[in-house]
Amino acid sequence: MHEASYSRETTWILLSRVAGYAIALASSVLVARALGVERLGQYAYAMGLAAFFGLLPNFGISTVVTRAVARNPHAAAGIAVAAVRLQAILAVGTAVVIVGFGAILPEQPVPLEFVVLAAGQLALGTVSWPYLAVLGGRAQYGRVALVELLTGTAGLLLLAVVAVAGGGVAEFLWAHVAVAGAAIAVARWMAAPFLFASDAGPCTMGGLLREGLPFSAMAVIQSFYTRLDVVLLGQLSSPLAVGLYSVAYKPVNMMVNVGATASGTLFPFIVQAEGEEGGARLSRVARVFGVAAPAIALALSGLSRPLIEVLYGASYADAAPLLTVLAWSAAAYWLYAPVGIALQARGFERWWLAVLAGGLALNATGNVLTIPRWGALGAAATMLMSEAALACLGALLAGRLLGTAPSPAILSGIAGSAAAGCAVLWGLRSAGAIAATAAALAVYGGLLLLCRVVTVEDVAKALGRFREAFVSAPSG
Repeated sequence: MHEASYSRETTWILLSRVAGYAIALASSVLVARALGVERLGQYAYAMGLAAFFGLLPNFGISTVVTRAVARNPHAAAGIAVAAVRLQAILAVGTAVVIVGFGAILPEQPVPLEFVVLAAGQLALGTVSWPYLAVLGGRAQYGRVALVELLTGTAGLLLLAVVAVAGGGVAEFLWAHVAVAGAAIAVARWMAAPFLFASDAGPCTMGGLLREGLPFSAMAVIQSFYTRLDVVLLGQLSSPLAVGLYSVAYKPVNMMVNVGATASGTLFPFIVQAEGEEGGARLSRVARVFGVAAPAIALALSGLSRPLIEVLYGASYADAAPLLTVLAWSAAAYWLYAPVGIALQARGFERWWLAVLAGGLALNATGNVLTIPRWGALGAAATMLMSEAALACLGALLAGRLLGTAPSPAILSGIAGSAAAGCAVLWGLRSAGAIAATAAALAVYGGLLLLCRVVTVEDVAKALGRFREAFVSAPSG
């Protein structure tokens, strides 16, 4: 696949995903305003407890399917049948595990009914994953995004109906269950044109499990890693802290998802690229991520309080400091996300698994030590520390296994420019959030140009790629 093809597909899915994330953010605002801080904490705890096991039913199946279809598109039909059957079995098992885990925890901040409903919506939602993986293997990202847009829009409308009707936590959770069920049908419909019969040979559930074991372990660790803070906040703090933390994480989660989307589109391209071509592509993408991440973090940091108050109301203003810290943790995620994808595409998933396991251990230890003393702020600081550690280890693995060690000059230029931007943001805080943020971004961008980390030609080339994407129809 050519660079222009990668840029076009990435642009289209990013544009579609941004719309999808906007819908998700609107949904979160709707729920937060309808429930209030205390009941939102109960809702967030139930959803967070289910999401704690969110990647457990993956068992590496989606990654195996995507890689297999990228290598041989004619294998899609056979592997999809086995994958959907296996996914359904795993979904039921995961739901049982979630409910059982919720029942045995020492603290019960919410009724078990809420946990059952949250587990049900997660389990149903995973059954659509194999169909999306087939589309990902064919680089049909337009169709992937369309599935998410359709289900997201339907979910927002249903949540609005629940809010107008004065529904509580249980009613909102039931709405999620209904949308998750509908997502299966929509994903199957979108993938149908690529599930044609072939002579690629049958695929068994046992074969999928064996090949997916490293990815399975990785999925479990990632699931625990990304939701451990919410669960421990519920156990070691209060529903109020969980509610504030949940609100702060919503804009940050959009930033993380955009990074995951853009880096995830690399997967089939890196699988098919040979030698230096794949390394060069990874270097270019990693450089773009490294430049963009601090800019977004600066914007979220500077506008944290007005953003929280406009979206969720003044009663959530205490979430602003949490948003500032978490924004920089998301920036660290952007630094290592492309490396993690490239390692998996190149068959080094066991190395990346070891790194994630270390990150989980660090995250768990930090949360246990900081939450009892500092509450939600301690959880946010721990996440920043863990993500920074993963970024450093990712850079080391990129140099050792992929031969794409980041340039010290570029790294120092980005770090110095970001530090200067932070200093301006802090120094001008009395001038107002918007003015301080605009000045910080101007200083950051100007220093990048001055240090030649970014050139005018780079900007022109990037804009040209976007223009090419707009004049070309998405491959979905």
